[in-house]
Amino acid sequence: MKAKVIVIFIFGVLAALALLCYLFPADGITIGNIKFELPSLHEVLAVKSDTVQSDSIGDIPTDPDELFKYQLKNMNADDQKSFMEFCEKNPARLYMPNDDLTYFDSLFVAMENAEAVPMRILHYGDSQLEGDRISAAFRERLQTAFGGGGVGLVPAVQSVGAMTVVQSASPQLQRYFAYNMGEHLSNGRYGIMAQVAELKGSATFTFRTSEMEGVPHSKKFNKVTMVCSGTGKASVTAEGVRTEMVDNEPEIDGMRFLSATLSSPVNRVTMSANGNMEIFGIMLDASKGISLDNIPMRGCSGTIFTITARKTLEPFFKRNNVQLIILQYGGNSVPYMNKEKAIQGYKKSLIAQVKLFQSMAPNARILFIGPADMSTNVKGEKQTYPQLEPSIEILKQVCAETGIAFWNLYEAMGGHNSMIKWVDANLAGKDYLHFTREGASKVADMLFNTYLMYYRFYCKRVGKTPKSFENKPDTTAQKTVN
Repeated sequence: MKAKVIVIFIFGVLAALALLCYLFPADGITIGNIKFELPSLHEVLAVKSDTVQSDSIGDIPTDPDELFKYQLKNMNADDQKSFMEFCEKNPARLYMPNDDLTYFDSLFVAMENAEAVPMRILHYGDSQLEGDRISAAFRERLQTAFGGGGVGLVPAVQSVGAMTVVQSASPQLQRYFAYNMGEHLSNGRYGIMAQVAELKGSATFTFRTSEMEGVPHSKKFNKVTMVCSGTGKASVTAEGVRTEMVDNEPEIDGMRFLSATLSSPVNRVTMSANGNMEIFGIMLDASKGISLDNIPMRGCSGTIFTITARKTLEPFFKRNNVQLIILQYGGNSVPYMNKEKAIQGYKKSLIAQVKLFQSMAPNARILFIGPADMSTNVKGEKQTYPQLEPSIEILKQVCAETGIAFWNLYEAMGGHNSMIKWVDANLAGKDYLHFTREGASKVADMLFNTYLMYYRFYCKRVGKTPKSFENKPDTTAQKTVN
């Protein structure tokens, strides 16, 4: 075959392929269970570059450790110019409602007064929070500075083991969930943790804080409270001493808070309960300071609160001084956010959830944490979900329209394709979705350091000396049970 013919043949094939790429549907063609995809003509002709693109805020490192250093730059700044630069440029910044940098001032005041008036933080989220990940490290830093102890709310029966507490129940109780972890209820009586355990007769529960390093304040508690409804009684035994749990205040819409304060902080209790009760959770707290509750919901998109009976939610906010509600959702919805109807439906539902919390806890501040980077196979390569960035923009709209703060975890961890780097650094699992324990700690550090920046600027504005967040020996407990 002549060279001329070969050249014509090759260019003809290339032209045919180019035409096919140009005409082939962008979302592929599905035949049966098989989906066929071709790269677009632009992708075929584009020249790949490993150079990191820069934008108006300068070059942002993509290596996780270097990114953290970048984010920490000017974190200790004392001048307003540096703080404003952080608020405008740093990927770990908070998006405040109406750019109001005083939005968290009331929260800072409550934290400063927590030794005199105990307060709570509720950290709701999806499976990224399972095991008390992220919450545990954030809790420790806050309790170090403002006082407090214990792990806060835990379910009567744990579905997924936690790093910070070990618990058991005998016999196993019937449970119901508002999210996809078990049976559902028609009456919506799930309570503050979106799950409920039914007690009919008697049961024994044990709770012991773990030996996890780095969280000394979580290991000790001296106040135990059962959030429940119905008729029955309960007691706790610690160090061989039995203490009856009593209602400290009248029932609120049928909700009861059976509580016992121990003579000294411990790390283990046995609880005995008898009667016919719905048990919505057990609070393991210190008598003073901050309590932070970790409430994970596997597979949840954060839209289940409005299907929960308000009478099982609102009393918790009326009794407890909840000053901050953190909602960490969105990741489970990303794969389905490819139709305008689905996008607008999710937005409408999230707005309803936020407004519900605002009506039940009008004095609390709300922080929505968006999803982390997530990788899927795009044309044979691991890439960020195409729908992720548009989904995050919807979450920003939700926060802006409801007047709450937003933290862009996707942006804070490095943005597009950053999950691949986190997996390579053993900070995320091979599912390219969930953080490892080390990665979750990194996220907690980023969140805390962002919080610290705003807190320090608040103190500067009002002329206060900021609290110290450095770990220090814990002297609140005289003894613990091994």
